[in-house]
Amino acid sequence: MIIFFIIAFLSSYSITYLIHQYAINKNLLDIPNARSSHAIPTPRGGGLSVVIVFLISLFGLQKFDLISLSNNSLISIIFSSVLVAGIGFWDDHQSISAQWRFSIHIIAILIILGCLPQLPSISIFNLKINLVIFGFIFYTLVLAWLLNLYNFMDGIDGFASVEAISVSLGATLLLCIQGDNNWSLILGLLAICVAGFLVWNWPHAKIFMGDACSGFLGFILGVIALETMLDGIMNLWTWLILLALFITDSSVTLSSRILKGEKWHQAHCSHAYQCYARQLINQFEQNGLEKILARTYAHRQINLNLLLINFCWLLPLAAIVTFYPFWGLIITIFAYIPLIIMVKHLRNLND
Repeated sequence: MIIFFIIAFLSSYSITYLIHQYAINKNLLDIPNARSSHAIPTPRGGGLSVVIVFLISLFGLQKFDLISLSNNSLISIIFSSVLVAGIGFWDDHQSISAQWRFSIHIIAILIILGCLPQLPSISIFNLKINLVIFGFIFYTLVLAWLLNLYNFMDGIDGFASVEAISVSLGATLLLCIQGDNNWSLILGLLAICVAGFLVWNWPHAKIFMGDACSGFLGFILGVIALETMLDGIMNLWTWLILLALFITDSSVTLSSRILKGEKWHQAHCSHAYQCYARQLINQFEQNGLEKILARTYAHRQINLNLLLINFCWLLPLAAIVTFYPFWGLIITIFAYIPLIIMVKHLRNLND
């Protein structure tokens, strides 16, 4: 497994380099504008390496009997992931309509849900709720939101990568404690693949992730969440807590824009992490740092803060609800309250 993971890391790193060269040759550059968090034109689409290496490695793990997934699960995960990454890759090359993207996302989600033997139930205290038909609507909306919010949150160097790695490793730890070998290896593989890309994406980023990978990461984490919930080794509350930072920022920001009558579907730069980044950049520039260096330090500090929140606040609470699901709803609310306060405070820095 160590050799397998080393190969996956080096493959992700190497393919990112090839995509970097390809993007430069094809002039696939993200040009800075008023909403941008970067100062110079930067190649985009590098996260495709994560998708390629992860899906090939997932097939390899199954082929060499290192994991044991049903054929339905393996095929549906690979096929639906290709759809999500494919439409994102297309969008990275030329802007396509939101209707097209949304349609492909829904098809991919329905493939996953349709291949599950049943939908996971939700436990609230001692009440176990089987969602039946309503579950298709509920989980479709959840996966669609998770997929898209990951796109929204991929706005500064390394941010989406660090979130994916920390959430994957946190979930891996909780699964390993319970003796799970399947999903812990798969999540570990995901973290390794993203780490190979992060070498290029760490501030100051040499290449951006792109929609091909950001949407895929939100999607695959949601799919793994469903599978582990169905296996009874994780629950909804665990995943809501592990993913709480991204969920809170994107949900609070979207709600605020809707309430203000703004066009919520238009590109913007009013997420809490973006407001915080601008505040830090201004502080560093006032202290005499040049613009590029100020952005680099600001993005690094935000990534380190993300790690602190995920590992020191959210992971311990996720562990509690994993092993004591009776308290899931209460602990989840407890986990989100300070995050909501923090997000509101950071967004006020814009005013």
